[in-house]
Amino acid sequence: MYQQLHWFVIMYMLAFLFKDIEPIIFAVIMFGTALYFYLIRQYSIRIITSLLLFSCLSFHFIPSLSTEENQHDTDQRIISGEIVSAIDHNDSYIRFTLKSQNHQRLEVTYFFDDTKYNLSSFRTGAICELNGSFQDIPTSRNPGQFDYKHYLLTQNIQAQFMINSITESKCEGQSSLHKIHQLRTQLIDKIENIVSPLTSAWLTALLFGDRDLLDEDVIKLFQTWNLSHLLAISGLHVGLLLGIIYFVLLFIFRITIERAQLLLVITLPLYPLLAGGAPSVWRASLLGLLVIILAKVPIRFAGTDILSIVFVLMVLLHPYVIYSLAFQFSFAVTYAILLSRNIINQSKLGYSWILLRISLISMLVILPIQLHHFYQFQPLSILLNLIIIPYFTLFVLPILLLILVISFSTSIVTVLDTLFINVQTYMLTFIQEIDAIMPSAWLIGSFPVKFYLPYYLMLFLFLYFFDINHIRKAFLYGISIVLILFLVSIKPYLTPHGYITVLDIGQGDAIVIELPFRQAVYMIDAGGTMSSDFTSGSDKIFEQVIDPFLKSRGIGEIDAIILSHADHDHIGSVPYLLEAYQINHIITSPYFDDRMLKDYRKINQNFSHITWRAGQSFQLHNQEFYVHLPNRKHDSKNENSLVLSSKFGNKTWLFTGDIGVVGEEELLKQFPSQKINILKISHHGSNTSTSAEFLKIINPQLGLISVGQKNRYNHPHPDVLKRLEDHKTKILRTDQNGAIIYKFSKGSGTVSPYLPYDVVP
Repeated sequence: MYQQLHWFVIMYMLAFLFKDIEPIIFAVIMFGTALYFYLIRQYSIRIITSLLLFSCLSFHFIPSLSTEENQHDTDQRIISGEIVSAIDHNDSYIRFTLKSQNHQRLEVTYFFDDTKYNLSSFRTGAICELNGSFQDIPTSRNPGQFDYKHYLLTQNIQAQFMINSITESKCEGQSSLHKIHQLRTQLIDKIENIVSPLTSAWLTALLFGDRDLLDEDVIKLFQTWNLSHLLAISGLHVGLLLGIIYFVLLFIFRITIERAQLLLVITLPLYPLLAGGAPSVWRASLLGLLVIILAKVPIRFAGTDILSIVFVLMVLLHPYVIYSLAFQFSFAVTYAILLSRNIINQSKLGYSWILLRISLISMLVILPIQLHHFYQFQPLSILLNLIIIPYFTLFVLPILLLILVISFSTSIVTVLDTLFINVQTYMLTFIQEIDAIMPSAWLIGSFPVKFYLPYYLMLFLFLYFFDINHIRKAFLYGISIVLILFLVSIKPYLTPHGYITVLDIGQGDAIVIELPFRQAVYMIDAGGTMSSDFTSGSDKIFEQVIDPFLKSRGIGEIDAIILSHADHDHIGSVPYLLEAYQINHIITSPYFDDRMLKDYRKINQNFSHITWRAGQSFQLHNQEFYVHLPNRKHDSKNENSLVLSSKFGNKTWLFTGDIGVVGEEELLKQFPSQKINILKISHHGSNTSTSAEFLKIINPQLGLISVGQKNRYNHPHPDVLKRLEDHKTKILRTDQNGAIIYKFSKGSGTVSPYLPYDVVP
């Protein structure tokens, strides 16, 4: 079985990919795989049987992520169970995972401002009785938005529970793991007290797996340049740590090799617990552990064999780990480097070329997964890695380890701390300057799963022919990889369908219009929220909803933002769009707030401002918009809303902003015969608009209400809903259905609520 154990990993991955299909279809796939093993690979019946049996067992035991709601008694106030995770504790909350008496895993949280109660009884392994209530888990309500509910399911967590009364909750006991977690906390606290905040942030991130102290802009910068792997503890960190410990044991303490290896075998499994338990740390630690142990047995194992044993051990002991991106990235990169060692070692041009090849292979092997989840990548990051990886390997990690080891010597730590601050600040500035002058990341959009197979087939052939020195064929397959990426990125420009997406941003409006063949992209309004103290705008809506949606669609340029009026729930995200995207035009009515436009100019000078007036029609990339209101200046911002209509596919839309009954009356006087198929209900369903007469005249088939869940205004008003129902107008609401998506072509159009997944003809 030498160099064959990786086939067990491949069979497991086949079971993982097809776990939700019918068993009969999976049986057909297994039959085809068996033929391949027998006829092409010429494996023995014993090996083939072992592989097929392992895959079939995996097919039945790999957990599926249930999307069904877990039913909990909303009146239940007391739950009991055991704390099975480390305690996540900061200045505002305490959080942990509880395994309840019915064997469900719950995420438990207690928020406090300045608690006077002792929270030390919350310990790993403690048996608890908690007073609180079950909470709804936030889920993705828009395309591209992070799905926290799905994330918790990948952790095998089925529900959220909020502690309401700390005095009526109690925990007793602890497990041995608590002492390890406590040691981790003590080490982090000690480091924070003896070094600068910058050094402390990097040390806790790179050695203890806690990135909370790192600056958010630094994290984004590393993500943009595909350097995030350096912010997570990886095989590089563990390997360097092992090397240093091994050196100290042999040459400082002068113990034998056998004793040094025994100490490593005993202590190595503890490091993942101290480092936060990330899958990449477990992978690297278990790999090092097995290398030491298997070196003592007479059976020969290849590097891929040992890695495969680690993979199988991890998925058997913790089946949900297969859903972890860190797990997927870690194993994919490690396998790729091991299997490509001949290519990597071919280079006779020195260390830089070896590092370049490692960087290229690592990026290519995880690229589809990365694009599926994060939508963009920076090709030039391969070159930046040539500088940053050696820098982290030769300077950052050794000096941080040295600070940790000699933390008892304050004077030496101070010198090292100062050195680290100066060098690290210079390097971060260097990366920021590179980011400022280099082209933007290649925004591709969500990489379709159906393209995984052709991509990895081309990648395999590219590496295979490069390995056997058929450079011409390798070049052709390399071009094929680029072609696949190019086809995915230009797909929107080839499709005859357009889309209108009414985003669910809570209590506000944000509508994205994509014309067929991506002729243009428009936004009608881009609402936002205020900060917690209501003194300034917040980027929450932009960061959590608008930006991920645009990136998932591969949108990097917006031809026009049409602003109905200057209320924050319609324009709050415009400043962030101007900072992050190319905005060609901003379109307003003549009565829009000029001060806002001046503020926008301070952010971005590269857009043109266009004023649309009532009674006119305008062509935007062959899409005609009719401007109905405002025909005069009103005292109310809402009544100054820009009101537009346009035909998309076979349906006419009316966008009403926040006009009230006054605006509706003026609209009917000017356009008494106007008929509308789809009406964007004004002012989030407020009773100040959507009159019975208005509905009678325009007679909409569908009314769309952009409104926040459980909003403080109690929108939409029951009277508005009643009037819509009386006119037999179908209703879709973002608070109930999430984003509302209209897909159209030249002569057709259908509306699909994002939640639930049904279709309105």
